Amino acid sequence: MSSILRISGETLNIDLLLAESSLYAYRTWKRGESRTLKGKFHENSGACFLASDADFDDFSKQIQDATEFLEIHTPSILKMISFPGVQNADLDFGVSTYEGYFSHSSYFPPNFIKLAAKTGIGVEISHYLCSKLNED
Repeated sequence: MSSILRISGETLNIDLLLAESSLYAYRTWKRGESRTLKGKFHENSGACFLASDADFDDFSKQIQDATEFLEIHTPSILKMISFPGVQNADLDFGVSTYEGYFSHSSYFPPNFIKLAAKTGIGVEISHYLCSKLNED
């Protein structure tokens, strides 16, 4: 998943939030549940919603998809982030970072920024170290 909307909170009743939401959560967790990291537990409850399934190398497509996601779902997102117990709401973009590159830039168009600000969500970029396979 390359671009996800993540909503969470320590006292969030995620089951109730999802029952009142029109968006499909592809992943949920509850405070106190075991995490995939051995011996770690979730400190909050939350859910993830797919905003774009574009490849990590296609940031412009991620932005295009996420903009459309925000345009369509702004009312639902506004309702969710005002739900009791929600403390965090962010749109996270996963992008590839390659060994040997010294810089990486990601451009956010004004329309996307306006939509993100209107919904009150944060924006995050998660960089994933990748390697390019030699095609000799």
